[in-house]
Amino acid sequence: MLNSLNETHPSGPVAADVAVIGAGLAGIVLANALTRAGLSVLLLESGGERQIEEVHPLNAVELTAQNYRGATEGRFRGLGGTSTRWGGALLPYLESDFAPHSCGWHRGWGIETAELDPYLTSIEHDFGVCAGSYEGAGELESALPSFLPRRPKWPKFQRRSTGTIYRQPILNDPRLTVWMHATVTEIRMAEGRVTGLKAQSTAGHALEAETTRVAIAAGAIETTRLLLLLERAQGGRVFAKTSPLGSGFHDHLSAPIAELELKDRAAVTRLFCFSFVPGGMRNLRYELGRNARMAAALPAAFLHVAFTRQDQSGFDGLRGVYRAIQRGARPALADITAIVADLPWFLRAAWWRFAKRRVLPPGGARFELHLVTEQKPDPRNRITLSPTKADVFGQPLARIHWQAHEDDCRLFSQIAELALSQWAAGPLARLAALKARDREAIRHDLVEGGGIYHPAGTTRMGARAADSVVDTQLRVHDLDGLWAVATSVFPTVGGTSPSLGLLQLALRAADDIAEWKRSSAGYAAD
Repeated sequence: MLNSLNETHPSGPVAADVAVIGAGLAGIVLANALTRAGLSVLLLESGGERQIEEVHPLNAVELTAQNYRGATEGRFRGLGGTSTRWGGALLPYLESDFAPHSCGWHRGWGIETAELDPYLTSIEHDFGVCAGSYEGAGELESALPSFLPRRPKWPKFQRRSTGTIYRQPILNDPRLTVWMHATVTEIRMAEGRVTGLKAQSTAGHALEAETTRVAIAAGAIETTRLLLLLERAQGGRVFAKTSPLGSGFHDHLSAPIAELELKDRAAVTRLFCFSFVPGGMRNLRYELGRNARMAAALPAAFLHVAFTRQDQSGFDGLRGVYRAIQRGARPALADITAIVADLPWFLRAAWWRFAKRRVLPPGGARFELHLVTEQKPDPRNRITLSPTKADVFGQPLARIHWQAHEDDCRLFSQIAELALSQWAAGPLARLAALKARDREAIRHDLVEGGGIYHPAGTTRMGARAADSVVDTQLRVHDLDGLWAVATSVFPTVGGTSPSLGLLQLALRAADDIAEWKRSSAGYAAD
């Protein structure tokens, strides 16, 4: 059932087995899994059914260092949240991502891939991607000796948004009640136990919920902010004095490190450009292996080849059309115009799509080698509550202090040099030579780039309340009935896109919440 708190409000308190805050990538998946387990679920979303504007007004934050663009441009509110805009890469974490960190940044996540593997098939089914391995590059398996070839799975554009995938349960499942325009402003507790929450709308309406189980799945920044607000409301008595809540904020850092001087354009296109497969697309990336990381104390990282073009092209227009489909909007006239103006390319691209099952790069495109690395979870980078600025509900804004430090740039340069040298010495050099970018230009990109919208670290998981915020089941330490399900629980962001790992953790949390509820006396009495 879908409701809007802007248009109406409940006549009295709403009761549910579980309240899930946030109807984005993780929140909808979590809520759907809980209803499948037989629980009644209240799903609260601060946005409407679809975000029309590029930057939502509720994304306002206070920035005190470099411009972290992910705070405004990387967050979307509405059914599906950021999944209405994300690229869609699904790629599992490696066991090495969960192990004690190669740079000594943490002692391990406290979980293993075997705990998440059982949820992979369900996610692949729901997103409609093909089954099978994520690894390998055929005859170029060892082209870069320190890097592992891996192939993400990208769903079709119309199946990338969780708001689209799970729309039927949202509308028809009587156990799931969804309230849009419902911004949670208070999580209520008594004697260390969750007792309910309050949500408000900009229209002045309020919703009171009675529940003993709350899962915050509002994205890394908002999840952290809600826990900080809870700590403030409880007089600083919720978390241990040594709790790292809010500290260690980090992201993936990315920059092009070289331009490809093509020797065999067709071979480079076949190897690195997207291929069409049942259920979506695949492409190739090279992920830095555990042995190379440990040998030189390097963070996780991956390489991929992308093409760029200065002028608007039919490719850009076609991509715009597909992205409109993803977020449930009408294609923009400018995108249609771009396709028509580049009609010869569009017709060739259509032939490539069906005859070669490949994406055709736009004419005149340049190929670049991009590097993406982990950023150190430096305690100087943190989220706190603003002492002076508040949102429309009178709650303090998130205050973000984020920057790429010199150590981040140094480690990035080390991995870039390793990649460039191994490319030049191996079989990839027969396909393209690399023209390395100036080191200062790369550093500028890292410092000014604002990350790539993969925030993590500020509610990180661990075994002890003294140095983590949630346990390995994502339960907030020393609280009964509160879970955090966001990338903020990741101690480090790892060597791949975090979305699949987050989805797996969401389904695992659903199992934990359902079991927790079943084992309680309250559930037995229902």
